[in-house]
Amino acid sequence: MAIFPSGYRDFCGSDGQWSAHVEREVILSSMQDSLRKLHAKEIASNTGEIVKQLKIAAKLRSQLDALEAILLADGHEMAQRGMTEAAVQGTLFEDELQEKSAHHYQVDPSDSELVRSSFVTEAAMVSRQPQRVVRRKLTTAEGLRNLCPATLAELCLGNITTKSAIEIVSSAQDLQPEQVGQLEQVLLPVARTSTDDTVTRHASKLRARMLPQTAQERHEKDHRSRYVRWWAEKNGMALVQAYVAAPFAMALVNTLNWHREDLRDPNDERTDEQIRADIFCDVFLNGWPETKGAAARPRVTITIPAVEMLVDRNRSLADLEGYGPIPMGLALQMAKEAPSFLRVLTDPWTGAPIDIGRQRYRPSQVLRDFLRVRDEHCRFPGCRKQPDNSEIDHIKDWAKGGETSKRNTRLLCRQHQMYKHALGWQSTYMPDGSVLWRSPHGVIQTELPGSIRSLESFDPDPIRNPMLPSIEVTDQLRRVLGWHDPPPERQAS
Repeated sequence: MAIFPSGYRDFCGSDGQWSAHVEREVILSSMQDSLRKLHAKEIASNTGEIVKQLKIAAKLRSQLDALEAILLADGHEMAQRGMTEAAVQGTLFEDELQEKSAHHYQVDPSDSELVRSSFVTEAAMVSRQPQRVVRRKLTTAEGLRNLCPATLAELCLGNITTKSAIEIVSSAQDLQPEQVGQLEQVLLPVARTSTDDTVTRHASKLRARMLPQTAQERHEKDHRSRYVRWWAEKNGMALVQAYVAAPFAMALVNTLNWHREDLRDPNDERTDEQIRADIFCDVFLNGWPETKGAAARPRVTITIPAVEMLVDRNRSLADLEGYGPIPMGLALQMAKEAPSFLRVLTDPWTGAPIDIGRQRYRPSQVLRDFLRVRDEHCRFPGCRKQPDNSEIDHIKDWAKGGETSKRNTRLLCRQHQMYKHALGWQSTYMPDGSVLWRSPHGVIQTELPGSIRSLESFDPDPIRNPMLPSIEVTDQLRRVLGWHDPPPERQAS
């Protein structure tokens, strides 16, 4: 996305002096309101009050970061504009000696990179932060000011976190103006209610669909840069780093985890990390196990949306479990060599899995396969533990009449099952597939299924959320998908 160079925009703020006064009043008033609320709170006498004050403090932190971003972006703009005007007027140098020194050292004081470097250095001094940190903050600040004004407005009000704002700005790079607006429209409602991790995952999916280059073209470009590197560490240790295609990386990790569980021995005093490291070395150096290496490819789960594949294979994306979107061509290459397939029916509006074929598995295994594809990881907000490290959990407890079905189950790791069953955390399944979590002290957060490909049909606000048309898995639909066996309720028990 093309933006007019810094120093040539005739504004202070978003649209001149008057706008700058309004903007400043809005953010300072919002900060004062947060401070008043925090100041009015008594010394906390219980955990619930502490949680409420932490929420206000988090909002205030976002507002302070928004103010810092505005000051950085406008300060740099003014520094560039001042040097530009001085160059035009011929007043760059205060005296002849300064001009001679500049010519001698071949320094152009009006050079935009030099002005930027000088401003970053000055800002780093007054904020007592490393220059690299301030330089990174300035880049984000310019993105908020010039690319993503709606995101900046939400940050000023403290409605989103700084991390989510940074992710949205980063995802907006190289997009067209209308695409940036669409990106904000889709991600901001999620950023107001969900974790930073949720925003990061879905921002990467949206960006991948919007970039002008096809997913396959971007993958082929980066694939040419694959490498394996190593460097020495202290005390006789070293690090090995591999930059390879995501399916192979996930296959390596999943296979190490599988063998770690297979070799688990109560008398083994090694940690999980130590066992994985030992297996890694054994596989490559000693040819263990007998197959001269681990069977990696079967340990990869890839979701391939058939409709997108048929429309445009180059631009469509598949989803690699534990990683995210990958080019369709790479997914098909992996699928061609896979020993078996798992057929999944996805919702045409959101891309979320809604049912799974039953050709080879018992119903209990079918449900586990379905949850593995739909949830991708533990469904507690911010938790990324993989399906192999999670268990099927009933949203409405089995003891209270909850059924074992895809609408009443989700993946939860053991730690967060304990949160729900022993520490008072509550969860509610929503019609759109999301889960509303409520902490013991009333904090509510939305968690979306990891497999969602399109956020446009999701609204985290249950009041505004329209009920999307549901898809009934009929016998006719099953025949179209090749699921020839009848549904479980018609099978003889």
